Amino acid sequence: MRIRTWVPDRGIDAVQNADEVGLPTLQVFPMQGRCNFSDTWGQARSGGRSHEGTDVIGPKGLALYAVVDGVITKTYVGAANGGTALRLTAADGTYFYYAHLDSFAPGIAVGTPVRAGQIIGYNGASGNAGTPHLHFEVHPRGGAAVNPYPILKAVDACSV
Repeated sequence: MRIRTWVPDRGIDAVQNADEVGLPTLQVFPMQGRCNFSDTWGQARSGGRSHEGTDVIGPKGLALYAVVDGVITKTYVGAANGGTALRLTAADGTYFYYAHLDSFAPGIAVGTPVRAGQIIGYNGASGNAGTPHLHFEVHPRGGAAVNPYPILKAVDACSV
């Protein structure tokens, strides 16, 4: 997959293969239907935090999909910031954090194997969200979060 990204050591905005910059490739967009998103990586948030994801805005109850094959490795209910949330972990340890869900899909719990495109939850506004949206983070190989906007944009399905 080709993406457009900032390459700090070269000081340019370049088109590269996702794997060249350490980004995973998504098999499926996490939401389909009437939605929208923009690059909000690094924006200031309450409590001195900075935004470590991309918010995909969509109606409450819209289905959320597994972006890759993997296993649900963590679930959260009533978390202070993220509300109802989950982690989907791929075979290489990369995990995807989905926050502000309205609910999990039936059968979704820690240890559940999922396939790309499987419904894993429903969009909501739990936690500190005022508007229904999916807060989506990517942590390559289990490390620090990276800006998910380029890989989301590459598989955008907000009009599907």
